[in-house]
Amino acid sequence: NKYLGDKRWDWHMETGLNKYLGEKGWDKLQPHQVWFPCMGCKNSYCNKKELCLLMKEIDPSYCFSLPEDRDLLLEGMRQRHSMQQEQLWVLKEDFPDKHKHVGTGINFIKSETELPSNEDQNSGGYLVQPLVNHKMGEGIYQRRRHELKMYISVTSTSPLRVYTYSITGYFANAQIDDADPLDQCSAVIDRNHMKKSCHTNATFYEHRSFDQFAENVGITHSEKQIFIERTNELIGKVIVQAQPTVQNNVVNKGIAMSGAACFSFLRVDFAMTDSIVPYIYEINEFPFANAKGHLGWVEQKAYRDLFIMMGLDHEPMDALERSKYEMDHLGGWTPVVIDDVIFRKGGNLSSAVDTYAEYRKKEGLGEIETTNS
Repeated sequence: NKYLGDKRWDWHMETGLNKYLGEKGWDKLQPHQVWFPCMGCKNSYCNKKELCLLMKEIDPSYCFSLPEDRDLLLEGMRQRHSMQQEQLWVLKEDFPDKHKHVGTGINFIKSETELPSNEDQNSGGYLVQPLVNHKMGEGIYQRRRHELKMYISVTSTSPLRVYTYSITGYFANAQIDDADPLDQCSAVIDRNHMKKSCHTNATFYEHRSFDQFAENVGITHSEKQIFIERTNELIGKVIVQAQPTVQNNVVNKGIAMSGAACFSFLRVDFAMTDSIVPYIYEINEFPFANAKGHLGWVEQKAYRDLFIMMGLDHEPMDALERSKYEMDHLGGWTPVVIDDVIFRKGGNLSSAVDTYAEYRKKEGLGEIETTNS
């Protein structure tokens, strides 16, 4: 069978059903068929380099793309050095075909001497970002970096429809050490990539609801709402910016022509700055579907609500009917872009998904472990 292949990851769509539909034409899909995922992500916002370029259209200070911005980056680094202003930087490496994820391809640097050689920079796979100041809490949460996560779904690329689902957060195991601010125990949030010598504590690395996170960092209810709105709007702007690339993907164009549907389930990793604004690290195209604890609880509900919102258990709908159906069956999802327009309506705290502690109690699982391990 010419459509069989031995590739585990068919990134170039050269085998199996991908090859078959590529030859027959994606516009031959039927209106009742749903394709996963919508395409174009890895060449746009799911690629660190392309995300950098998209974000620069929104915030020119977000990143420096190498080698294009090399002179500008060096000027900024040297200026801060001459003024004795310490600025830490994040060096990232990524290419559409490298599929780096889970914290790989990321290094923290202090000066230009730690940059790759000009020859390596000329490969076009590097970018540099300033390490932003996180919103810090009081007491045990003072001087402790964090990471936030939010799920994203795309249910149509033509017209574009995007939704977000709740925010969870967790903290670094160690407080920032002034003597070594880039020490892995305080700079690396993902404990899977932390030095074995780092002392781990579930009080910090366990995912928690956004309500709990907000209490940890000491922001008010109105500040929570403002931050959620800012986050949704920023995600909407990024994905809208990528539309020319995404809509021109041959798969997406065929799906739109056929009247079929597609959907993507994504996750954005980001932080809250000390100005209470979101700062995006990356957008993951295929987040692991086996998360544990509160994050796993949110993830499971997000999937269930997504399938209900899309009407996968409903008789096939005309493409024009899907937008209204989704808006009538949001569940915990919040509309961000509806039919190519950024949806500006108050943030949704999705309090229904913040009941993981109650779930554990109901199932006899006990309280969340918070002792040192």
